[in-house]
Parts: sequence; structure tokens; C-alpha cells
Amino acid sequence: MVINFPKGQLIPENSNIKSKSYAHLLLKDNPETLREKFFSLSTARDLAKLLNVEYRRLVYHIYIVPPSKRYKTFELPKNSGGTRQISTPQTALKIIQWKLNQVLQTIYEPKPSVHGFVSGKSIVTNAQAHAKKRYILNLDLKDFFPSINFGRVRGMFIAAPYGLTPEVATVLAQICCHNNQLPQGAPTSPIITNMICAKMDSQLQQLAKACKATYTRYGDDITFSTTLKEFPESLAKVVTEEGKEKVALGEPLLGIIAENGFQVNENKIHLQAKGNHQEVTGLTANKFPNVNRKFVRQVRAMLHAWAKFGLEAAEKEFQEKYASKSRLPSKSTASFKEVLRGKIEFIGMVKGKEDKIYSKFIDKFNI
Repeated sequence: MVINFPKGQLIPENSNIKSKSYAHLLLKDNPETLREKFFSLSTARDLAKLLNVEYRRLVYHIYIVPPSKRYKTFELPKNSGGTRQISTPQTALKIIQWKLNQVLQTIYEPKPSVHGFVSGKSIVTNAQAHAKKRYILNLDLKDFFPSINFGRVRGMFIAAPYGLTPEVATVLAQICCHNNQLPQGAPTSPIITNMICAKMDSQLQQLAKACKATYTRYGDDITFSTTLKEFPESLAKVVTEEGKEKVALGEPLLGIIAENGFQVNENKIHLQAKGNHQEVTGLTANKFPNVNRKFVRQVRAMLHAWAKFGLEAAEKEFQEKYASKSRLPSKSTASFKEVLRGKIEFIGMVKGKEDKIYSKFIDKFNI
């Protein structure tokens, strides 16, 4: 009974999820109007008006309130080991960021290759793009959110295609950044990463086309795949160092990533050949997107524990062993039933609600 979902499922503050708590505070203008107002911004006061916030309140929350009181910061364990720092904004700043996120959603035009934090896309669509391929190359960008600092965000808003004034760009970057980096846990961070990566996405898409390969990106997770008999060396090749084989990325690929201000996590480069287990953003992708067997066994074990020992005993074991590993700290801890139901629905999302395993699990859960 573990509560960690496959990669991509519990990223804080997904940019496409409107918090029920703040829904009534969101902007009333239609998307086209928000877009027009955004591109006509000239001053910080214009921005405050767009976000329906008093200028003095906006200044207070992004400049006067001490950084330590603007965000709540905590560490979360990574599935691969180590910890990840999460910084979530306090209520007033969070509301401002929700409104800004609403505006940014109207101006950002996602590339076809982008599957993270985009409406209608998911880890399922990301894995689907690489199904039935001979080779799949996975790599991660190192320190993805922290590597995007205040200057990069400000510069992005000043440059094409946004072309905002330095004054407006500065305030936007101040709203979005914390301690000179993009905080993982803020409502605006996911879409800002996509906006920052737009140029890189175009370049990597062109490289993939030249190599007769498919390219997708989900957050910091980059994937290439091909049906060619030999994997393109411009993307990667297998080399031998000190008697051991390793995957070395091609110079064209490394050059594009470096040019765009990112680094590759050398510990997370995987080249997977057909016939072996192929995985994309936590899903099996050999023939079609699928949850791995270990995840299914975990759900089956949870259902069995509930049926055999009773809900109270299953809940007790869950709270003692796994509740402390919860992704997001909150006043109330998720219950055994909530976590189990979430896992079953995740299987349904990936495999489809008509799938036999999903049907069996949800029927047993309801019983």
C-alpha cells in the first residue's frame, strides 16, 4: 500500500485545475478579452487592473510582505531518492497567481509536442505518442523549476512574442518567482515552464523530424522514439566507458538543451529497445499506454487487506506506514479509502473505464 502515483500524477498546482476554493474569485472576462488586455499592458497599474487587484494590495503582497511569509516551503521525498523542495504561496498571493494563471492560459499556444499542464493532454497522451516504437529515449532536465530564475521569466515577457514593457515584465516575474527561482508549488509555475520552453520545444521538434523520430515533453521529462532499425546518433548512442555500457546523448541534442539554459540529469537517461520493457512518464508504452504490473498488484493488495482484515485494520496500517509519505502536507490526511479510490480511478483513466481490471477493482471497492 504505497500512495505515490506514477510520474506526473501529483504535480502540485496543475495549471489546468481550477481550485474550488478560488473559483468564485477568478476573472469574469472571456478568454479573448483577457488576451487583448494582456497584450495592451503598459504599466504595473494596468496589470493590477487586469488582475482585479488594488494596486497598493498588489505591491504589498509581492514587495512588502517578507518572502518567508509569502510562501510555505517544505521537502517531499522523490520516488528516485532524495527530496524535492515545494514552495506554496500563502492565500493572498495564491489568489493573485490563480488569476494570472487564468490570463496566461489565454496567451500561451502549446506546441503539439507538449503534454504536461495542457488542457486535453496527460501522461496517457504522452505515452501514446511513443507506443509501438522500436526505440524509446527518456531523459530528464536537471533542477527544472529552480533553473528558471527571475531574470529568465522577466526576459521572456519582454521578448517576442509577448513584447511587454520592462515595468510590467518585472512585476509579472515578481509575482511568479520566489528566492530568484520558479517555485514548484505555485499555480503559475507549470505554465511559465511551458512558455519558457517554447523555443526549445520547436528546436527539438525540428531535430526529431530530421532524425525521423517523435518528440514529446511532459514538464522536465523529454522523450524521443523511432521505428528506425538504428537509433539516430544525433539523439543518442550506446558507448562503452571503463568496461560498462552507457547512453551518450548526441551533440545536436545536448546543444539545443544547453542553448536554452537547461542541463540533463545524467542519472536519468534511458534508451529502451523493443522487446524489453519500455516506459514513458511512468506508463508502459510497448504496445499502448498501460499501468505497470507493480501498480496493479499494489491496488489488488490494498483491496485484499480491506476484505480480509477489515477497513479499520487496513486504515491503521496505512496511516502508520504510508500516511507520512503524503505528497502534500495538509490539515487532514488522506484516508485509506480515498487513496485506494484514487489509484483505481487512475487505472481507469489509463486503461479506460471498460477495462476488465478497472471494472473488477471498482466493483470490489463498492462492495
